[in-house]
Amino acid sequence: MRSTRHQATKTRGIVRTYLWLIVLVTALTAGAAAATVISKPKVYVGVSQVVVYSDPARGAGAVPDMGTEREVANSGLVSAAAAKTLRIGVTEATDGLSVSVPVDANVLQFKYTSASRVRALNGAAAFTDAYVDYRNKGRSSKLADVISPATVPTEPEEANLPLIIGLGLVLGAMLGIGFAFVWDRVRGRFRGSGDVTRQTGLKVLAQVPAVRMQFPLVPETGPPTPTREVFGYLAAHLTTLISRGKGASLVITSPAPGAGKTTVAAQVAIAMAATGKEVVLIGGDLRHPDLHLLFGTPLTPGLTDVLGDRSKLERAVHSTEFVNLRVLAGGTPRVGAWINVEDLELLLQGLSKHAFVVIDAPTAIGASEAAVLAGRADFTLLVIDPNRGSRVEAESAVAALTGVGANLIGCVANQPRSRRFQRKVVPAAIEPSSGWAGSHSAGQPAEGGTVSTSEHVGY
Repeated sequence: MRSTRHQATKTRGIVRTYLWLIVLVTALTAGAAAATVISKPKVYVGVSQVVVYSDPARGAGAVPDMGTEREVANSGLVSAAAAKTLRIGVTEATDGLSVSVPVDANVLQFKYTSASRVRALNGAAAFTDAYVDYRNKGRSSKLADVISPATVPTEPEEANLPLIIGLGLVLGAMLGIGFAFVWDRVRGRFRGSGDVTRQTGLKVLAQVPAVRMQFPLVPETGPPTPTREVFGYLAAHLTTLISRGKGASLVITSPAPGAGKTTVAAQVAIAMAATGKEVVLIGGDLRHPDLHLLFGTPLTPGLTDVLGDRSKLERAVHSTEFVNLRVLAGGTPRVGAWINVEDLELLLQGLSKHAFVVIDAPTAIGASEAAVLAGRADFTLLVIDPNRGSRVEAESAVAALTGVGANLIGCVANQPRSRRFQRKVVPAAIEPSSGWAGSHSAGQPAEGGTVSTSEHVGY
């Protein structure tokens, strides 16, 4: 058999799952950084340097306090003198000024930034001269002296675009990974079959690949397909749970619509029939009685008709093109809680004495029928979409099924493709309460007798 049968359960990492998000955030961050640099106006920077000497009045070993000297250079007195030289206001004059102290040096570095080369040069020179004049005023010896007169490059100063883009890429990747972790928590979807096992505690018995299927289903000819091998492996596992010569009942459900439970139920039934067992496939999802469409069998008479005493079981069970496989469709759509659970249980017990009964049940969340069926069947199998299924819904489904004593043997990781066909939509037909007396008498159609239709995707 091919490796698809023995695929190890895997969990896709955060980076792999949300690589598109990480790449998007990284690209946007790097692009924003580059756009900011490119759109920033080009400026000229005038630079000059002043050496600061120690004050003899403080002693021979004294050294200048460069932090204080830098504050003096930025002081209002120096700024006012420089502004007077530049013939502009003090606030406007100080907008382009920057004074720094090189490490381990008694030097002040003046930088003056402006869009005009002449303004940058004059600004640096004006503040340099203003500071030197202020510090030397009234002194017999110099406390400051210009060692590098103001100069300005012939070309405006430009940012290192490659470096900015590189930093943007690094920052963007970090932000993207952070967003991916947050989005994973908010989204709450599975990231592979390994994630299904970790979140639900269920063993993944089979991983169904995403393949396009043709309906109605017909026996396959030629080499085994990956899907056929997967369900063959699952059928072999199920046979180990059944006593020789006896039948059993298996409920197949899913946490929510869209996981492909109906298709899985059909394929399990086909695979079990291929082992030589008599198989009866029951359309137990009375809200969405779609099962008959997969085999081209009539909807009526079916389960509701048998339980409503409107049809004999022999007449309602329809043969299919698959050897050993018969289908009991949902039957005539009805409204109201009119199915007797005891009768349903007797039906399942009778069929499962010698046949393997597969029941396509409603979803485990939002429909009480799944719990009713699972609590009375021998085994229950949960179908989960490992890529789009909700973790919370899966956990709730497991809790709901185990709460009614269902024998939950594992799950199937199914990757359904989008499939559209007309589905019948009817209200609930089973309620988990005693009495089971509905407003309609047994076998009576709903008022008006109409059935609405809607598109069903990924049943």
